[in-house]
Amino acid sequence: MKKLISATVLALSLIATQAFAIPELQLYIPGSTYISDTWVINSNSFELWVIGNGAKGPIYGVSLAAAYATGETGTINITPTGSSTSLAVALSGGDGTSPLLGDGSSLSPHAPWGAGTSWYSYLLGDFTSKADTIYDYTPGSTDHGLGQINKYNVDIVGYASGLHFDAYDHYESKNHTTYVVNPFSHDGENTNPVPEPGTVVLLGAGLLSLAIYGKRRRNQ
Repeated sequence: MKKLISATVLALSLIATQAFAIPELQLYIPGSTYISDTWVINSNSFELWVIGNGAKGPIYGVSLAAAYATGETGTINITPTGSSTSLAVALSGGDGTSPLLGDGSSLSPHAPWGAGTSWYSYLLGDFTSKADTIYDYTPGSTDHGLGQINKYNVDIVGYASGLHFDAYDHYESKNHTTYVVNPFSHDGENTNPVPEPGTVVLLGAGLLSLAIYGKRRRNQ
C-alpha cells in the first residue's frame, strides 16, 4: 500500500512539474513549420491556437497582438472557430511602438517589435478553463497539462511581409498580479505565399488576352 501511495504521489508530482514547465501563454499554428523559434506558415488563411496554461489559475484579459511592417496595408479577419463574427480591433500602435501590459511594461523586445513595425491588438477575454489537455508546443517536448485552447480562423489580405502574433496579459496569485507574454519561442507568424511560376504565366496570359480584347472593342 505504501508503495502504491508513493507511486501515486510521484506521478502527480511529475504531472504538476510538467504543467508548470509549460508557458502560461503560447501560440501554435497547425500545419506550420518551426523556424528560428517561431511557428511559421506560408499562407494568408490559417488556423491559430492561443493556449493558456491553467496550472497557476485563470489568465485574465488575454489579448492577441498582430505586428506588421509599417506602411503596408490590408485587411485582417480573426474569427473564433464556430463563429461568424470577426474580432474587433481593440488597440493599435504606430511605427516603433508595441502593446503595453497592465503594469506599463511593453512586450518582450524580440523581433519584429521595434522600428519599422506597427500593430493591432484584439481582446480574447479570460482564460479560466482547464478542460483541454495542453502541451508545450515546441518540437521535442513531451510536457503536458490542463488549460484552455482558443482556436481562431485567420484570413489576411495584403500585408506583403506577413504578420507576427503574440499573446499577453496577466494572472493573480496571493494578491499579486503577474503579467505574462508568450515566450519568443512560442509565438507565430505567416508569410505571403509566392505564386508558382505557372500561375504567374497564366495570369499574364489572361491579362494580355483582356488587353487585346479591349483594343479590338475600341477599334470596332
